[in-house]
Order: sequence, then C-alpha cells, then structure tokens
Amino acid sequence: MSLNEFVIGELVSYGTNGICTIEKIEMMSMVSDEPEMPYYVLKPEGNSSSTVYVPLHNEKLVSRMRKLLTAEEIRQMIEDTTREHFDWNNDRRSRNDSFHRILNSGVSKEMLMMIQCIKKRKKELVTEGKKLPATDTTTLKQAEKLVFEEFSRVLGLDINQIESYVMSVLESLDKNCDI
Repeated sequence: MSLNEFVIGELVSYGTNGICTIEKIEMMSMVSDEPEMPYYVLKPEGNSSSTVYVPLHNEKLVSRMRKLLTAEEIRQMIEDTTREHFDWNNDRRSRNDSFHRILNSGVSKEMLMMIQCIKKRKKELVTEGKKLPATDTTTLKQAEKLVFEEFSRVLGLDINQIESYVMSVLESLDKNCDI
C-alpha cells in the first residue's frame, strides 16, 4: 500500500468499524521508545467518540481499509449471491471463527450470504421453539449494520429502505443456504 492509496477526507470501510472518514495522516509513536511513523487517523461514522489509528507501515491493517463500494458493485454483489452456496456449520466454534473472518473482511457477497443463512437458521429454530445462540445473533446484528450502513450511504437511500430491499433479495435466495 502506498501513502497515496487513500486521501484525507475520503470515506473508507474499515473492518467492523464500518464507514470511516480519513481525518488526517499523522506522524506518531504508539510506544514511547519507538520512532514516529505515519498513521491514518480514522473517524467511524457510527461512533463519533471513537478514533481508529492505522499504521501505514502495517500492510495487514492497511489492507483492511477499502474504498466504499459503488452502486454497480452492490448490484453485482447481490446478483452474484444467486450463483453461490453457503453451508451452515453445526460446529459452533468453527462457525464463529468463520463468521468472525467474514465480518473482519468487510461487506462482501459472503457476508450477504451469511446474513441470509443466519436468518434462515433463526426461522427454523423459532418453529422448533428454540432461540438462535447469542453469538450468532450478535454476528447477525453486526453484519446487518455493516451492510445496511454502506449500501444506504452508497445508494443514497434511507437505511430502512436498504434493509427491506436487501432482505427481500436475500429471502428469495433461501435455496442457497443449506442448514
């Protein structure tokens, strides 16, 4: 990643922080005996009291920053989910690891399919008089927040409109999730 990859004032998506504004690039040292290095200073839109510092020299962390999707990329992502398949993992630990990886990678067709699959599992459990495990419920809420926030911002629609739009598309894809 080069210093010119992102510009001050640009909106980016950063992992589970969602949409952030790049406020500045600042020289700083997070540890007193280390030399100062450049950091992206990000302000998450969803949490104005939070600030995220991303060291430019850390490729792994910088790679988690990405430009927001375009409207065409969103349309293509939703369309692509119709050609993919997502299996429910009954092993809770393995499922949580997989869901965590998907959440950290940012909004993607895999995240859309994960949302759809968790919702399908939740419906099945409700019909059996059971509840979705808390970790899956939390994952679902985080994923929906990330997807709805970015889609809403990019498409210029109210977040409630995005939610019903995405959910109607995802519900039509039930065949792509095996539980």
